[in-house]
Amino acid sequence: MPKRVIIGAAALAVAVFVGAIAWTAGPDILRRVAGSSQCHMAAGVSQALAPLATGDMVGFAPITPRDVTGLPFDGEGEAATTINALKGRTILLNLWATWCAPCRVEMPHLAALHTALSGPDFAVIATSIDNRDENRPENFLQETNATALAYHREPTLTLFNSLRAAELAVGMPTTLLIAPDGCVAGLLHGAADWSGEDAKALIRAAVDAAA
Repeated sequence: MPKRVIIGAAALAVAVFVGAIAWTAGPDILRRVAGSSQCHMAAGVSQALAPLATGDMVGFAPITPRDVTGLPFDGEGEAATTINALKGRTILLNLWATWCAPCRVEMPHLAALHTALSGPDFAVIATSIDNRDENRPENFLQETNATALAYHREPTLTLFNSLRAAELAVGMPTTLLIAPDGCVAGLLHGAADWSGEDAKALIRAAVDAAA
Protein backbone atom coordinates (compact mmCIF):
# COMPACT_ATOMS: atom_id res chain seq x y z
CA MET A 1 0.00 0.00 0.00
CA PRO A 2 1.44 3.47 -0.89
CA LYS A 3 2.82 5.41 2.06
CA ARG A 4 0.56 8.40 1.44
CA VAL A 5 -2.51 6.14 1.59
CA ILE A 6 -1.37 4.74 4.95
CA ILE A 7 -0.78 8.24 6.30
CA GLY A 8 -4.19 9.36 5.07
CA ALA A 9 -5.91 6.40 6.70
CA ALA A 10 -4.13 7.08 9.98
CA ALA A 11 -5.15 10.73 9.91
CA LEU A 12 -8.75 9.74 9.27
CA ALA A 13 -8.68 7.29 12.18
CA VAL A 14 -7.39 9.99 14.53
CA ALA A 15 -10.08 12.40 13.34
CA VAL A 16 -12.80 9.82 13.89
CA PHE A 17 -11.46 9.02 17.37
CA VAL A 18 -11.33 12.68 18.41
CA GLY A 19 -14.78 13.25 16.99
CA ALA A 20 -16.14 10.28 18.92
CA ILE A 21 -14.82 11.68 22.20
CA ALA A 22 -16.34 15.10 21.51
CA TRP A 23 -19.67 13.54 20.57
CA THR A 24 -19.74 11.32 23.65
CA ALA A 25 -18.77 14.13 26.00
CA GLY A 26 -21.16 16.68 24.55
CA PRO A 27 -20.37 20.37 23.96
CA ASP A 28 -22.25 21.63 27.02
CA ILE A 29 -20.35 19.29 29.33
CA LEU A 30 -17.03 20.22 27.75
CA ARG A 31 -17.72 23.90 28.30
CA ARG A 32 -18.59 23.24 31.93
CA VAL A 33 -15.43 21.20 32.50
CA ALA A 34 -13.33 23.90 30.86
CA GLY A 35 -13.54 26.12 33.92
CA SER A 36 -15.75 28.24 36.10
CA SER A 37 -15.60 31.42 38.13
CA GLN A 38 -17.51 29.59 40.87
CA CYS A 39 -14.52 27.50 41.99
CA HIS A 40 -13.33 29.81 44.78
CA MET A 41 -13.51 27.10 47.44
CA ALA A 42 -11.58 24.62 45.28
CA ALA A 43 -8.87 27.24 44.71
CA GLY A 44 -8.24 27.41 48.45
CA VAL A 45 -8.21 23.62 48.71
CA SER A 46 -5.76 23.30 45.84
CA GLN A 47 -3.39 25.76 47.43
CA ALA A 48 -3.57 24.00 50.81
CA LEU A 49 -2.75 20.60 49.32
CA ALA A 50 0.43 21.52 47.44
CA PRO A 51 2.78 20.85 50.42
CA LEU A 52 1.14 17.45 51.04
CA ALA A 53 1.96 15.89 47.66
CA THR A 54 4.68 13.76 49.24
CA GLY A 55 5.28 10.13 50.24
CA ASP A 56 2.45 7.90 49.01
CA MET A 57 0.80 11.04 47.59
CA VAL A 58 3.81 12.20 45.59
CA GLY A 59 1.82 11.65 42.38
CA PHE A 60 -1.00 13.94 43.53
CA ALA A 61 -1.12 17.19 41.57
CA PRO A 62 -3.03 20.28 42.77
CA ILE A 63 -4.49 22.02 39.73
CA THR A 64 -6.24 25.20 38.69
CA PRO A 65 -9.83 24.31 39.68
CA ARG A 66 -12.19 22.95 37.03
CA ASP A 67 -15.97 22.78 37.37
CA VAL A 68 -17.18 19.21 36.74
CA THR A 69 -20.68 19.42 38.21
CA GLY A 70 -22.31 18.65 34.84
CA LEU A 71 -20.61 15.27 34.42
CA PRO A 72 -22.49 12.04 35.21
CA PHE A 73 -20.96 9.60 37.69
CA ASP A 74 -23.76 7.05 37.96
CA GLY A 75 -26.39 5.70 35.59
CA GLU A 76 -27.11 6.72 32.03
CA GLY A 77 -29.58 8.71 29.98
CA GLU A 78 -32.30 10.54 31.87
CA ALA A 79 -31.58 8.43 34.95
CA ALA A 80 -27.95 9.57 35.19
CA THR A 81 -26.81 11.32 38.37
CA THR A 82 -24.31 14.13 37.92
CA ILE A 83 -21.50 15.32 40.17
CA ASN A 84 -23.72 18.29 41.02
CA ALA A 85 -25.54 15.93 43.41
CA LEU A 86 -22.30 15.50 45.39
CA LYS A 87 -21.83 19.22 46.14
CA GLY A 88 -21.51 20.09 49.81
CA ARG A 89 -18.83 17.52 50.68
CA THR A 90 -15.22 16.97 49.72
CA ILE A 91 -15.25 14.01 47.32
CA LEU A 92 -12.49 11.68 46.21
CA LEU A 93 -13.84 10.47 42.86
CA ASN A 94 -12.11 7.37 41.51
CA LEU A 95 -12.66 5.99 38.01
CA TRP A 96 -11.94 2.28 37.60
CA ALA A 97 -12.63 -0.72 35.40
CA THR A 98 -12.51 -4.48 35.88
CA TRP A 99 -9.88 -4.86 33.16
CA CYS A 100 -7.55 -2.44 34.97
CA ALA A 101 -4.92 -4.39 36.97
CA PRO A 102 -3.77 -1.35 39.04
CA CYS A 103 -7.42 -0.72 39.95
CA ARG A 104 -7.61 -4.18 41.53
CA VAL A 105 -4.67 -3.27 43.77
CA GLU A 106 -6.04 0.17 44.63
CA MET A 107 -9.69 -0.63 45.43
CA PRO A 108 -9.17 -2.00 48.98
CA HIS A 109 -7.08 1.07 49.85
CA LEU A 110 -9.87 3.37 48.69
CA ALA A 111 -12.38 1.35 50.72
CA ALA A 112 -10.17 1.62 53.82
CA LEU A 113 -9.90 5.40 53.39
CA HIS A 114 -13.66 5.68 53.06
CA THR A 115 -14.21 3.59 56.18
CA ALA A 116 -11.71 5.69 58.16
CA LEU A 117 -12.75 9.20 57.14
CA SER A 118 -16.19 9.23 55.49
CA GLY A 119 -18.85 11.38 57.09
CA PRO A 120 -20.82 14.60 56.55
CA ASP A 121 -17.77 16.35 55.09
CA PHE A 122 -16.08 13.62 53.02
CA ALA A 123 -16.74 10.51 50.95
CA VAL A 124 -14.99 8.26 48.46
CA ILE A 125 -17.04 7.74 45.30
CA ALA A 126 -15.73 4.96 43.07
CA THR A 127 -17.27 4.79 39.61
CA SER A 128 -16.90 1.90 37.18
CA ILE A 129 -16.67 2.78 33.50
CA ASP A 130 -17.24 -0.81 32.37
CA ASN A 131 -19.70 -0.74 29.49
CA ARG A 132 -20.59 -4.43 29.13
CA ASP A 133 -21.57 -6.97 31.80
CA GLU A 134 -23.43 -5.01 34.48
CA ASN A 135 -22.85 -7.59 37.23
CA ARG A 136 -19.14 -7.98 36.61
CA PRO A 137 -18.07 -4.60 38.06
CA GLU A 138 -20.42 -5.03 41.04
CA ASN A 139 -18.82 -8.41 41.77
CA PHE A 140 -15.43 -6.74 41.42
CA LEU A 141 -16.01 -4.81 44.64
CA GLN A 142 -16.48 -8.11 46.47
CA GLU A 143 -13.47 -9.71 44.82
CA THR A 144 -11.20 -6.84 45.88
CA ASN A 145 -12.56 -6.49 49.45
CA ALA A 146 -13.94 -3.07 48.63
CA THR A 147 -17.59 -3.52 49.59
CA ALA A 148 -17.36 -0.51 51.93
CA LEU A 149 -17.69 1.54 48.73
CA ALA A 150 -21.10 2.11 47.17
CA TYR A 151 -21.51 0.71 43.68
CA HIS A 152 -21.59 3.36 40.95
CA ARG A 153 -21.35 2.76 37.20
CA GLU A 154 -21.26 5.15 34.24
CA PRO A 155 -21.20 2.85 31.19
CA THR A 156 -21.57 5.45 28.43
CA LEU A 157 -17.95 6.65 28.91
CA THR A 158 -19.22 10.24 29.02
CA LEU A 159 -17.46 10.78 32.33
CA PHE A 160 -14.08 9.41 31.30
CA ASN A 161 -14.08 10.84 27.77
CA SER A 162 -15.09 14.29 29.02
CA LEU A 163 -12.31 14.28 31.61
CA ARG A 164 -9.82 13.07 29.05
CA ALA A 165 -10.86 15.77 26.58
CA ALA A 166 -10.30 18.33 29.36
CA GLU A 167 -6.87 16.78 30.13
CA LEU A 168 -8.04 15.61 33.56
CA ALA A 169 -7.68 11.90 32.79
CA VAL A 170 -5.26 9.83 30.76
CA GLY A 171 -6.06 6.24 31.74
CA MET A 172 -7.21 3.95 34.53
CA PRO A 173 -7.32 4.49 37.40
CA THR A 174 -7.93 8.23 37.62
CA THR A 175 -8.70 9.89 40.96
CA LEU A 176 -10.03 13.43 41.36
CA LEU A 177 -10.20 15.47 44.58
CA ILE A 178 -13.38 17.52 44.27
CA ALA A 179 -14.11 20.42 46.62
CA PRO A 180 -17.63 20.99 48.03
CA ASP A 181 -18.29 23.54 45.28
CA GLY A 182 -18.11 20.75 42.66
CA CYS A 183 -14.74 21.78 41.24
CA VAL A 184 -11.66 19.59 40.89
CA ALA A 185 -8.85 20.84 43.13
CA GLY A 186 -6.32 18.09 42.37
CA LEU A 187 -5.85 14.73 40.72
CA LEU A 188 -3.74 11.61 40.70
CA HIS A 189 -3.14 9.43 37.64
CA GLY A 190 -2.51 5.77 38.37
CA ALA A 191 -2.85 3.72 41.55
CA ALA A 192 -1.84 4.91 45.01
CA ASP A 193 -2.02 3.75 48.62
CA TRP A 194 -5.04 5.75 49.76
CA SER A 195 -5.21 3.92 53.08
CA GLY A 196 -1.94 5.32 54.45
CA GLU A 197 -1.21 8.30 56.66
CA ASP A 198 -0.06 10.47 53.74
CA ALA A 199 -3.45 10.10 52.06
CA LYS A 200 -5.33 10.71 55.29
CA ALA A 201 -3.32 13.87 55.93
CA LEU A 202 -4.11 15.11 52.43
CA ILE A 203 -7.84 14.45 52.79
CA ARG A 204 -8.01 16.06 56.25
CA ALA A 205 -6.25 19.14 54.88
CA ALA A 206 -8.71 19.31 51.98
CA VAL A 207 -11.70 19.10 54.32
CA ASP A 208 -10.23 21.74 56.66
CA ALA A 209 -9.47 24.09 53.76
CA ALA A 210 -13.05 23.81 52.54
CA ALA A 211 -14.60 24.45 55.94
